[in-house]
Amino acid sequence: MKSIRRALLSVSDKTGLLELAKTLTQHNVELIASGGTAKMLMEAGHNVTPVEKLSGKGEAFQGRMKTISFEIASSLLFRRDDSSDVQQAQELGIEAIDLVVVNLYPFHETLKKQSAFSECIEHIDIGGPTLLRAGAKNFRSVTVLCQPSQYLEFIDELSAHNGGTTLKFRQKCAASVYTMTAFYDLAIAGFMTEQAGEALRYGENPHQKAFVLKDPFQSGLAHAKSLQGKEMSYNNYLDADFALKTLQDVQTWQGNKALPAAVVVKHNTPCGLAIAETPLRALEKAWKGDEKSSFGGIIALNTRVTDEIANFFAEKFVEVILAPGFDESAREKLKKNCRVMEISLNPQWQPQVRAIEGGLLVQDADTWNLANAKTVTTTPMSAEKEKLAAFAMLAVKNLKSNAIALCRQDGPEFELLTMGSGQTNRVDCIEKLIASRLKDKGIRDLSEVVLASDAFFPFPDSVQVAARLGVRHIIQPGGSVKDAEVIAEADKLGVAMMFTGRRHFLH
Repeated sequence: MKSIRRALLSVSDKTGLLELAKTLTQHNVELIASGGTAKMLMEAGHNVTPVEKLSGKGEAFQGRMKTISFEIASSLLFRRDDSSDVQQAQELGIEAIDLVVVNLYPFHETLKKQSAFSECIEHIDIGGPTLLRAGAKNFRSVTVLCQPSQYLEFIDELSAHNGGTTLKFRQKCAASVYTMTAFYDLAIAGFMTEQAGEALRYGENPHQKAFVLKDPFQSGLAHAKSLQGKEMSYNNYLDADFALKTLQDVQTWQGNKALPAAVVVKHNTPCGLAIAETPLRALEKAWKGDEKSSFGGIIALNTRVTDEIANFFAEKFVEVILAPGFDESAREKLKKNCRVMEISLNPQWQPQVRAIEGGLLVQDADTWNLANAKTVTTTPMSAEKEKLAAFAMLAVKNLKSNAIALCRQDGPEFELLTMGSGQTNRVDCIEKLIASRLKDKGIRDLSEVVLASDAFFPFPDSVQVAARLGVRHIIQPGGSVKDAEVIAEADKLGVAMMFTGRRHFLH
């Protein structure tokens, strides 16, 4: 429990301020405030210590400087449970502040009003984030409130704990601070990037604005420069990122003695994937995964692009080619409007982030691991087929759900034969997409092919339709309440099946 004796208040949005101040006064909390916040509190009859009494200086530069000072930051940051910090604070005359109540200048609202550039700049808050982040860092001793919607819960917390707050509550408030400042800075970064002329030509569609924010703590595709060709578009980046991540998965699976590999991506879906003994064979096999879709696609290779590779594209149109390097003569042979980018094959750790209305969804990246894979049918899966099954599972991991991948092997070489993705059920993937593509390719014998599913089969019907096509080997995550029925159907049809225990939904 941490009692609150001194509070610093500096708010743009004064909703609920007086009710909060009344509660704090009832608990004998000293109120320290700046500018308009101090004025409102004093007019309401509260005793207020002005921030300049702590900082030693008043406001400056037309209000740009109010609360930033060594004295105020120190009163938030020094550790109350560290004897050295406590002693130094006493020597410096620093008295602890236990509560920070700050909300930020309304930068988002300024952008919504399409205000002039100079006005937007003035609505970038500096002191507010500084106070919030300092208090949040020291959450073991300091409570931080960054929005009026927190006030009622805080008041209940004070009442329940005799004028103090729990560590759990303070940590929750600290998380809210870093979430708020992250979104606040994201809006500023986007605005400044666009104003600096660094915006992309357009977003997913021509009427949408877009830009790339480069994570300064990471390397990777966002930092790669196009060596030639047109400027990268939003869609180019999306597809290129997908191609690169798929290629990195393949590279990780192969290990140190990796054979040449190629990936073809179209509309955020890998439609070609192959490993072969030479770079050209890998590229040819990947391209044939879906020749119609490969046209205008994104190509990722784990080998240097040579003249031989460049010649392959002589009569073909592709948007982007990603590779660890390019021979100068090869670049000259590639069409000048083809974007070429040098990439690293080492995956970067970073969370996956997706925007939804009002926020972001954040999750760990999906990792690929077959450590718990096992054959669950009486029909065995040979060691050779287990290796092909691993490749097939790797391929389906990077397809949009619901997804099915058919893969085959020829000696040391592997290829994505065909796939079905983005369907609302797995039966449609097989019957409506895969069956027709196999017919177009003239492929009838699937006895040596492995079929992979990104998630479990909820019913035996997927096994049935696959078996009717001639599939005799399946790998899937398992985990359905009807697993026993699915396994029984596979045994009945003479199909070998493995469970991995790991689902790979991709929405």
